[in-house]
Amino acid sequence: MEDPNHTYRTLHFLVKHGNLLAAAIGIGVLLLGPVIWLVNGSSWAVPICIAASAFLYVILRSYVELVRVIVDMLLPK
Repeated sequence: MEDPNHTYRTLHFLVKHGNLLAAAIGIGVLLLGPVIWLVNGSSWAVPICIAASAFLYVILRSYVELVRVIVDMLLPK
């Protein structure tokens, strides 16, 4: 029988590094706003990127929590 840790690598990666990944993506989108503002002079980019960053962080964290529930309850140990 194949080792379940090698079968579901992506799920185990998300369980282990999901919080850091969600924070990195949220910070990346947050930093994108001032960059767009400096490059294009579009002042609308900063508040939109702030809102998008918060939204993405919450969505990604909830996705990581769902993956953790799936791994804990459904995958063989």
